[in-house]
Amino acid sequence: HADRRAYYYCVLALVRHADDPEPLIAEGRWHGIVLDAPRGANGFGYDPYFFLPALNASVAELDPAVKNASSHRAIALKQLLARLREDA
Repeated sequence: HADRRAYYYCVLALVRHADDPEPLIAEGRWHGIVLDAPRGANGFGYDPYFFLPALNASVAELDPAVKNASSHRAIALKQLLARLREDA
């Protein structure tokens, strides 16, 4: 049986000025399982093949608001915002 685990990955880097010696870096991973057959009609790319056990749906089955609030990009952005608050 093949291991079907996978994740989407996003890295954000905030460079505050051209000579910024320490840009803020944040990352987000969205863990799921690769499906054999597509499910859902929303999203793009691999979304119909990426199943999220915690939500019991493929990314393409999610309401866009749910996807945008919980995706790898959202995770990275939340982390970046937290680092900005710490840095302030």
